[in-house]
Amino acid sequence: MARNVKRRMSQSSFSSLPAEMVSSILKAVLEDIVQDDMMRTPEAEHQILAGGLPFPLTMALVCRLWRDIVSSTPELWTRIFWIISVPEEEGCHRINSQLEKSGNYPVHLTIINSWSHHRGIRVILHHIAPHLQRLKSLRMANFYEAHYQPTLDTLTGYAPQLESLQLTDGKHIHHCTDFKSRLKLDCPALRIFHADIIVACNLDRQWLKNNLAHVEFVTISCGSSQVRTAKAMMLSRALEAVPRRIPCLTLDNLQSSNSSLASTNQAGIKIGAEQVILHTSIDALAAIDDDCQTIIIKKCDSVHDLQSISLPSSSRSLELDGCDSKEPRRVPDTRTWDGDTVTITNSYSSCIEIILHLLGAPFNDYSCSLWRHVTTLKLVANGDFVLNLPLTLLKAMISSRQGAAGQNNLSGKNDEDNVESKGVRPLMVFHVHGGQPLSGEERVWFEKQVRDFVWDYKRR
Repeated sequence: MARNVKRRMSQSSFSSLPAEMVSSILKAVLEDIVQDDMMRTPEAEHQILAGGLPFPLTMALVCRLWRDIVSSTPELWTRIFWIISVPEEEGCHRINSQLEKSGNYPVHLTIINSWSHHRGIRVILHHIAPHLQRLKSLRMANFYEAHYQPTLDTLTGYAPQLESLQLTDGKHIHHCTDFKSRLKLDCPALRIFHADIIVACNLDRQWLKNNLAHVEFVTISCGSSQVRTAKAMMLSRALEAVPRRIPCLTLDNLQSSNSSLASTNQAGIKIGAEQVILHTSIDALAAIDDDCQTIIIKKCDSVHDLQSISLPSSSRSLELDGCDSKEPRRVPDTRTWDGDTVTITNSYSSCIEIILHLLGAPFNDYSCSLWRHVTTLKLVANGDFVLNLPLTLLKAMISSRQGAAGQNNLSGKNDEDNVESKGVRPLMVFHVHGGQPLSGEERVWFEKQVRDFVWDYKRR
């Protein structure tokens, strides 16, 4: 990394910039890294540092000027990213050194256990405890014993600046049994909270009320095991203790068996948020309450299950990002949805085909517009991804909706017994960004059928 920075510096006369400008640039780079840290689960590769060195030491390798700037700028030492893989004495010395160099500025601490280390976390937290007042973000990964043993008791006190707290343990979550979290931090300014489902279910309800009053993003990671009904009920109760409706809730790989899904429905278990992101699995759809406005499905390869799982009735928008699906083998069930906007990003043709069938494209000569009120469809390819869109199916879906909407208008009323055509609206907005090239004839056809039509293509 340092060699790349140095080469770019020589190419752009970076060395001629005033020291104040270089310092401002490095602070901005560090701020971007910190903001990225707050929104994702920590992994060793996220250290983004040459040779495992802290950010300022990496930047100091570029040249003498940068070394002088780094040594005199305490803000550049505020991101402490530590992977426990060295003896405790050496690790604590480095952390103490960086804490000292960061002055009185807010600090961002990430601790990752990369080996079977049972004492390191407690020793490190003991050194961090005196600095709680300026702790801005804390991320701990792969420390099952931090929750199971009285380790978190070390972090007891007032952390008024703490905005992001992440407690994840993907390596050992399936070994967790019944225990109560020992988290006692007083952190009323929390905006971002990310925890494993075991931790979330066992948090003290009063702690949630006291510290999540201003939370904006909540993420619950569920590991690779299926979530049983009892645990789903515990999670629902924990989220109900949050004193505000969560603006954005992410459920990461929440999987349930068919029997658990049935029991969840029978028990009336509901999980609520303004926006819900389902990562990898969509099993939790059945538990999302009817007040949710936006559903986002990410990195899921089972979009075909949308044929048999109902979307929340009041949600207006559905987004799919990086999704795939099996080919449909049957006519979709009558799982209607009254939302009006569907956006599909960087997803494969099989996923898009499932959605087109739900929007009214014929399947085995049978058409059923189950998502009758959708008037906006956006298909987007970001980065190097190129959409491969089924033009014939797209045209069939648009024509089917036009025909159903026209029949409703001609009759002057809806056929109450015909769920396939009742209240179907034609597609009014159809935007494609990153599809295959479109012929002039095809472009004219779409322009005639859709009022607001855009088709931008990418060269392969």
